[in-house]
Amino acid sequence: MLDLKSGLAVAAIAGDRDRYGLIRGAPEGCNPLAWARRFRDLLHASGVPGAPALYVADLDAIEGQPPHLELFSEIAGQGVSPWVDAGVRTPDDAPNLLASGVEVIVVGLETVAGPGALAAIVEGAGPDRVCFGLDLHRGRPLVETLDAWGTADPLELCRRAVDLGARTVMVLDLARIGTGRGTGTEPLIRAIRSACPPGLRLIAGGGVSGPEDLNRLGQAGAAAALVGSALRDGRLSPADLRALALGAPCFPRPPGVDAWPG
Repeated sequence: MLDLKSGLAVAAIAGDRDRYGLIRGAPEGCNPLAWARRFRDLLHASGVPGAPALYVADLDAIEGQPPHLELFSEIAGQGVSPWVDAGVRTPDDAPNLLASGVEVIVVGLETVAGPGALAAIVEGAGPDRVCFGLDLHRGRPLVETLDAWGTADPLELCRRAVDLGARTVMVLDLARIGTGRGTGTEPLIRAIRSACPPGLRLIAGGGVSGPEDLNRLGQAGAAAALVGSALRDGRLSPADLRALALGAPCFPRPPGVDAWPG
């Protein structure tokens, strides 16, 4: 996970954005392009081919400021495939993101202007270019327009997003980010896996600290996991990722789950 604030890489702490500070103590510092290359090299060393997916959260855009479109283009030029949450609210926000080199737009529950907007974004961009972000805080949905969705139940929100055309769902509990306490969303992942079509791609994030967390997520039904601080500080190594058979299109031997810099 690459979190950006004022165009610089910051360390996320439990979803409290006022406490996010510049990344320090590493050669890459707060340079997002250097971190994109670092994550790319780590995943290549783990056996992931091509341009690995890199989840980017533009915190300024999520808070309502213009997105860092030029920076997204530069990140894409580092040999990664950017999946970007830039605070998308309406279908009008999507074309410029796609034109900047963003591979997949993450449409977060926290910001999107209701189910109608999500449906229009999926229709306009195509389901392969959109990921619905099921944003949570301590297990409760972070939702911009609760009345429009008509429910505060995470499973039902996911079902409705799938009914609207979403084919990829990212379950992210912001309160767990940077804590190393695990995602805590395994029961929800299991419920979604049971209730939604088998072709749904489920991604989980927030709090992954090591291989055990990836194992648990894989057993629960996640196809991929976002990993940030554990990759930065070495708690997850290329050897760990190779041992989990990462980069495979399916699980060749349970448990296993893709890990993305996230």
